[in-house]
Amino acid sequence: MKSLKHLLEKIQARLFNREVTTYILFGIATTAVSFASYIIFVRYLGFGVALSNTLSHFLAILFAYVTNKIWVFRALDFSFQNIVREFFKFLSGRLVTWAIDTSLLVILVDMLGYDAILSRVFTTAIVVILNYLVSKLLVFRKRHEL
Repeated sequence: MKSLKHLLEKIQARLFNREVTTYILFGIATTAVSFASYIIFVRYLGFGVALSNTLSHFLAILFAYVTNKIWVFRALDFSFQNIVREFFKFLSGRLVTWAIDTSLLVILVDMLGYDAILSRVFTTAIVVILNYLVSKLLVFRKRHEL
């Protein structure tokens, strides 16, 4: 019983820490940036839906990169070379997870006939986890000098 309690404590410590909490909070803020900018582009600036969606996604990616870099992963190397490398990795990771998200939605909704909204909730959960792992393990990983 003690080993099960220890295992549960380890899982809880991994899931409920500063990094995960700030990732979730800034993820919510990123979603707000995306929706707010989309509404501004469509309703107030009169842009088309496709352009508005593309611009709002780009702004959300920029916002997510900055907040993830500074507050979530505390990757404080601001050299030009590092920022270019990190942003390219971040953008590449987001494009890959977008493709996974879209592919899963096509399979679940169009091919298997599942509900579009419930499928979106499911794929969003997968994408959030994948984006976190990509950011933590590939983009903002801690580099230790020897």
